[in-house]
Amino acid sequence: MSPAEKIPLPFRWQFNPRKDEATGAILWNWRAFSQTGDVAMQSEQSFETLTECIEDAKTQGYDRA
Repeated sequence: MSPAEKIPLPFRWQFNPRKDEATGAILWNWRAFSQTGDVAMQSEQSFETLTECIEDAKTQGYDRA
């Protein structure tokens, strides 16, 4: 039996690199967009590697499958 109201999970995940102007390093953050295109949630910090960024997104529900 399914719940009466479905949980609104993010529809599209985006991983964004940006250049830190102070150090020149590339930092990563992520955003999750709802089906209507609104930002549903986003990373609270920036990460030094894409791998770290993806791992943080996984703790929030990201799954490539």
